[in-house]
Amino acid sequence: MGGFFRNKKFRIILCIIALLIGIMLYSVTQDGYTLPTTGFVGRILNPVRSVSNRISDSVEDALEMFTDAKDAQEENEALRQQVAELEKQLVDYQSTQNELEELKKIMGVKEEHSSDELSSPCTIIGYVENDPFHSFYINKGSKDGLSVYDPVVTAEGLVGIISEISETYATVETLCSPNLSVSVVASGTNESGIVEGDVTLTASYQCRMIYLDKDTTLKKGDLLVTSNSVGIFPQGYLIGSVESIELMESGLSYSAVIEPAVDFENLTSVIVVTNFAGKEQ
Repeated sequence: MGGFFRNKKFRIILCIIALLIGIMLYSVTQDGYTLPTTGFVGRILNPVRSVSNRISDSVEDALEMFTDAKDAQEENEALRQQVAELEKQLVDYQSTQNELEELKKIMGVKEEHSSDELSSPCTIIGYVENDPFHSFYINKGSKDGLSVYDPVVTAEGLVGIISEISETYATVETLCSPNLSVSVVASGTNESGIVEGDVTLTASYQCRMIYLDKDTTLKKGDLLVTSNSVGIFPQGYLIGSVESIELMESGLSYSAVIEPAVDFENLTSVIVVTNFAGKEQ
């Protein structure tokens, strides 16, 4: 057996194998194409060349797919970064828009009530637990110049008063609370009365105007504003509108269901009136 590996035939076979391998390697390095051959050698090498060409094409296709996948991954990562940056810019833009809207509201209140001193916008940071009258907390307190009984408003109208306060936050009691009584006047008829919270109406964020005479001229849609220039509420802030007129249980007077001007369900920020003409000290 050892003589076979040393004989002439074996050496010839090795030379042929080496030649074929060399041709295959050359064809791969030439982008999969060997030089044209003719005659007997061509007929022998054509199958080899065909196989080597297919191998080279497969290798080239695999390399192209790998390169394309890598490029696509890099492009996707760049696009994700661009999207993240645009989303951040959008959030910043929306935040700026909200701040501008709040400033516009303050300017509107200041223009309408130029003699009143107003705080900067106060953000609602939570609601009083188990309070059916919708009291809430704001993110400013005594260190910001706020005090107990300061009226709380928005550009839409009166919200309530500060009922408790600390250095950094305060509790706001709303018009829905029976603890609040506000002197009001109808803007069209100058008919006056008292608006206060009502347990039967608080679920719908409404309140009630009480002690109306039997000959009241109030009607649905009439607007009510604060009337006192002396007390805990400044004059001229919108309370809401008349929703309906009802005869009270005593049968001696009427009351009116009031729809507040402020949308308590969607309230996010308020302004505090820190001082006004006629404020009780």
